[in-house]
Amino acid sequence: MVHMSESVADLVQRSIAALWDAAGSLGADDAAVERLAGLVDAIGEFEAQLAGLRLHLLNEARLSAADRVTETVRQSVRTSPAQATAALRLAQDLGERFPLIAAALNEGVISLPQAEAIVTGLRKLPEHLTRAQLVECQELILAHVDALGPSELRILATRLLEVIDPDRADADDAKRLAREERAAHRNRFLRLAPDHHGSMRITGQLPVADAALLSAQLDALMPPATAYAHTGEHPTRDARRADALVLLTQHAAGGGTLPSHGVDRPQVHLSLNFDTLVTGVGSVSVFGAASFDGLSASEARRMACDAGLIPMVLGTASRPLDVGRTHRLFTPALRAALLQRDQGCVFPGCTAAPAACEAHHIIPWWQGGATCLANGVLLCPHHHRLVEPDPLQSEESQWRVHLDGVTGLPWFTPPRHIDPARQPRQHQRHRLQQLTPHVGAPPCPPDPDPPGWDPLDPDTRDARDKYAEHSLDELIERSAAIWGSQSP
Repeated sequence: MVHMSESVADLVQRSIAALWDAAGSLGADDAAVERLAGLVDAIGEFEAQLAGLRLHLLNEARLSAADRVTETVRQSVRTSPAQATAALRLAQDLGERFPLIAAALNEGVISLPQAEAIVTGLRKLPEHLTRAQLVECQELILAHVDALGPSELRILATRLLEVIDPDRADADDAKRLAREERAAHRNRFLRLAPDHHGSMRITGQLPVADAALLSAQLDALMPPATAYAHTGEHPTRDARRADALVLLTQHAAGGGTLPSHGVDRPQVHLSLNFDTLVTGVGSVSVFGAASFDGLSASEARRMACDAGLIPMVLGTASRPLDVGRTHRLFTPALRAALLQRDQGCVFPGCTAAPAACEAHHIIPWWQGGATCLANGVLLCPHHHRLVEPDPLQSEESQWRVHLDGVTGLPWFTPPRHIDPARQPRQHQRHRLQQLTPHVGAPPCPPDPDPPGWDPLDPDTRDARDKYAEHSLDELIERSAAIWGSQSP
């Protein structure tokens, strides 16, 4: 056995040496970039395959009661105890419950972070699912691993019950959210401990609703990077959030009020469909918190007892209706509609929350672009500067933004020096939203639009306005009756 292990180790080392030789002989010609990209992709697949092999061996050690192997993993200084425990549990789940995910990892089709995210989501599925249904879930999610990252795959895996058993999905989801909320409340804590080097270390965790409210206040108070120009300091976003926490305590101690943010006081934005509002069955989305699975309707009702309610009537596929075209600056109503649709910076791969974003005119105001939902997207300051059209540059050398004519969601076309083919890209958040409409954007009530109603058609705008006014009045009355008459 020792001789075999040495032979395998020698073979692996020779392969790694060959890869280093290949890396050192890439050259500097135009084809070198293609060879470099191919080598990076190949190594990524090798990493996944080796990770899959290691997890397979860990599961074999468990099955054969090789306690010395598992204990070596637990005691290794290469990982923390929590990481070691997570790896052993993942190895068992892949070996016993999710063989298709294990095979995809072993073949390098998915990465280790993708496999971890998928399994984390699949673990939340109800226990009553049969083995055949678990296989179906694995097949469904593996069809999207080329388009979605770990965070989106985790959410998709959690919500697969809506696809395979939609009749039970809402009830099971409500039970799961209620269970998680009780656990979150029970496990809440805040700890302050000195590090004995001039600082106080703050650690803790809060339920999603409370954490979202705190995050909204901190985002409102966070100083911009330009506020530090006179000090010569270049603080990170985390450092500026720490300053915001200090400012929040100073405001509270002085009895002051929080400043306005985005032409409105700091808010937590929630969204739920009309059936959830009426029946209390279903989940509520928290915008700008993609890592959260949502809130229960009862928790949202509790928050609404001391909150301002802003009803918003959505069109098909949860698209907010256009609300104006005449202003140069985006009004609070338009910003709310942008938040409903975009849920944060829409540049592919960006995770900036809505509070950190700015409203961007796709066609600039100075080029005759209207200030309306059909000509706006949310972008963080960095990506806003990146995609802002420059009249001194050619169109092919700049990023281009456009809204999909069917879904109304934004797409980005890269400049030619980024992608010679200029293949349009979309934020993974919106790809996931189209796969699972409940994620991030709850569905609207059935048949919200009158027959023949086109919200962008100027010939029907007057009729639309009258219909919207009537619907909003009715919605406000019914909302007040439902939300105001029930205790949390």
